[in-house]
Amino acid sequence: MAQFQYPPAISPKSLENWTRNDCFIFNRRLCDRTMRLFSSFGPAAAEIAVLVQLWAVFTVSVTQGANFDPVPTPSLDLTQLGRVALTGDFDAISLFTYKEQTENGFNTNGSQSLITQLPNGDFMTAASADASIKSMCPFVMRGGTLAGVVVGGNFTSLGGIEAQGVAMFDPTKAKVSPLKGLSGQVSVLLCDEDTNTVYVGGDFKGLNSSNAIAWVGTAGWIELPFAGFNGPVRSIVKQPNGNIIFGGSFSGIGNTTATIGNKTDQQQIINISSANITAGSSTSTAGFDDPSNIVCKTNGQDGAGNTWLLQDNSPGFWRADMNFGYQPKKLRIWNTHQDGRGTKRFRYTAMPIKGIMNFTYIDPATGQTAYCDALCPLSSDPSVKFQDFTFFNTVGMNGFRIDISDWYGSGGGLDGIELFQDGTYRTFHSCHKHRV
Repeated sequence: MAQFQYPPAISPKSLENWTRNDCFIFNRRLCDRTMRLFSSFGPAAAEIAVLVQLWAVFTVSVTQGANFDPVPTPSLDLTQLGRVALTGDFDAISLFTYKEQTENGFNTNGSQSLITQLPNGDFMTAASADASIKSMCPFVMRGGTLAGVVVGGNFTSLGGIEAQGVAMFDPTKAKVSPLKGLSGQVSVLLCDEDTNTVYVGGDFKGLNSSNAIAWVGTAGWIELPFAGFNGPVRSIVKQPNGNIIFGGSFSGIGNTTATIGNKTDQQQIINISSANITAGSSTSTAGFDDPSNIVCKTNGQDGAGNTWLLQDNSPGFWRADMNFGYQPKKLRIWNTHQDGRGTKRFRYTAMPIKGIMNFTYIDPATGQTAYCDALCPLSSDPSVKFQDFTFFNTVGMNGFRIDISDWYGSGGGLDGIELFQDGTYRTFHSCHKHRV
């Protein structure tokens, strides 16, 4: 089961195709109760469907295949004490009967987890993601064998295993296997037992396809005949006649080079203030040596406490590591002009994939669109308040590094930095500085 927040991966529309027969193979009694709940909750029933569908899988598979370690009953004789009362700051109590029981509550940083039920009815975390889980489906092969549970989302790791947006979870062994080859976010999954195929949709690149691809049995990724879509896929449904229907924000198929339309009016700031901020080759000058100076800084003002500088005539880096995944669309940088210094060229590296990102930007000197990757330029003109760099590709990450390779004057530095993503992704906007 996943800790989901609305809107869930299964929409109320797709719920119309999710019937009692779809989950009967796991737990008929549970499905009967669930279908009655659907009629009571209306549109909110879509979220219940996500929870119950995977709960049924785990109830059958995990408890049959996994070993839970019971805690020995303590030898305590309380009979001579009579009635015993427990007091404290709590609102519930349960017996500690299995070592896998934990006190971990729901995460508040945007990350989500798969959880399963212990024989005593309590829950344990099966695998935690570093960001949101958007969709899941049990991958049942022809013949009824459960190959695992396919999990998709906006994460870069699941259960401590590096996985870009999609992974296979084996509930019998509590093992995570990444399905490598995609770059971006997975929003919807459809497991088709008849063809041993998992259809995957979202906002990603894979092979020569965009936003839609298929995983076949143990053969791996294959391109769909039409090479995907020119916009993100949000829904996949199988019709009774076997046809697969894709829905989303696209206007064409078969064009893998088309870029997804910019939704600049819906862009929101990615929270950098809660990140682990580090730097290399920072200056030793007090007031300019703290890399967190440039976080949540948008006025472009130079000075101690406002500017981060490098050592004289030395390359260096600025890095932010988050505890959640995201897909940035735009980078905004304020260059410094402190004492004639400034950054002349930089590169942006996505973590943990360590990939150098490609950008488009407007050259402030010519007003023309330009491109850059490992040597992106920044202007030294004080009238240029900031510069925007648009990501050429949609790539999921949970951290990034700015390497400064060339500079103006005696050394490089920055006055501010912001990262933007589409407003459809969940983020937090706190802008309190986080010092490291």
